Amino acid sequence: MAWKDKLQPATFRGVPFEVESDDGSFGRRTQVHEYPQRDMPYAEDLGRATREINVTAFLIGDDYLDARDKLLEALETAGPGTLVHPWYGELKVSLKDPARVSHSIANGGMCTVQLSFVEAGELAFPSAGNSLGAKSLEAADRLQDAGSFDYVEKFDVNSKPSAVFDDAVKTFNDGCDLIDNATSNIKSILDHPMQFLKDNARTLIPDAFAMADTVFGLFKRGESVVDSITSMFGGGGASARNSDTVAALTSLSRTFSDRAATAQAVANSASTATSTVSPSRAQAATNAAALNHLFSQSMLVQAVGMTTTMDLPIYDDAVKIRNDVTAALDNESLAVSDPVYVVLQDARAAVYADVTGRLSQSARLKTITPRAIMPAIVTAYDQFEDVAREGEIVDLNKIRRPGFVPAEPIKVLSV
Repeated sequence: MAWKDKLQPATFRGVPFEVESDDGSFGRRTQVHEYPQRDMPYAEDLGRATREINVTAFLIGDDYLDARDKLLEALETAGPGTLVHPWYGELKVSLKDPARVSHSIANGGMCTVQLSFVEAGELAFPSAGNSLGAKSLEAADRLQDAGSFDYVEKFDVNSKPSAVFDDAVKTFNDGCDLIDNATSNIKSILDHPMQFLKDNARTLIPDAFAMADTVFGLFKRGESVVDSITSMFGGGGASARNSDTVAALTSLSRTFSDRAATAQAVANSASTATSTVSPSRAQAATNAAALNHLFSQSMLVQAVGMTTTMDLPIYDDAVKIRNDVTAALDNESLAVSDPVYVVLQDARAAVYADVTGRLSQSARLKTITPRAIMPAIVTAYDQFEDVAREGEIVDLNKIRRPGFVPAEPIKVLSV
């Protein structure tokens, strides 16, 4: 098919005209940066340039004046319109500059029109949406408030036998010991050493409000935790340490929840007709359940806050964190009052939505096998052509001797 057979009749908004010639501009937007004392510039690509189409049109014939007026009306209509270009076909364009119409006695019975169009594009505004991270932090705050109120309602040692008070001190000290014996990652985010709290246990125990504030205030919060872990372990190892810390928090929460359930079972048995549990023993069990729930919920508040503020660069780790936190929130929900149950489930929904929404930004892991025992820096170059990613490989696989990566399957990021 000859090129003339491919030409299309030119129109704008359905008004026909003839085309004498055209030209257009296409390409990229480039910003050239030049620096003192450097011979080579840097050309920065800023994206595709706006396409411009310039057309020299003409209208001819006995009725060319009527055809001109229709074309002028189309050109003066607001908004973008459809241009059928002889060579480019159908385009959505806007008139860039006012059209110029020329008449001459020498060319009677016709007029020429200079047209300059640009592609119309689209008017796009940033889309409004909910901040899922903010919702998670709000849910964590509500959990702290509901947990504190629930604890104050249930815990009571005043005007009770000394054994009830002593049992509460023992339960509190046991909880502190459990945290103190946890991973070093947990200890790194504590605001106070556990021994300090144990030394003040007998002062804290009678004041339920002070106890709730103290337990919920065990940890540094939110971004300060993530920043402190990043400064301790560096960018490469911080992500894994954050993940390990959240895993340790959720594990501790489940342990405290189980202890609370055991104590609550004893307290509940006191209400049965055949129960031999004394009122003092029942209150001691209720206190133990309340304290363990308090510890558990403080772990969950911290875990939710960390999950929301930390980076999630690895898909597999992000999914595990999401599952660990939501499972721990579900576990704590099994034996709590209705108000606490509601905020726990709100926190669960917020964490699930927040992490799931960020999964698309996370890289997946893949398994490779180095061809021989070699340093991690060589493995990084072989895999990514980037020696700076050595620490990433060492951290992901917990390699103890980076100079000797074994010729065994290891995990690396897919990008």
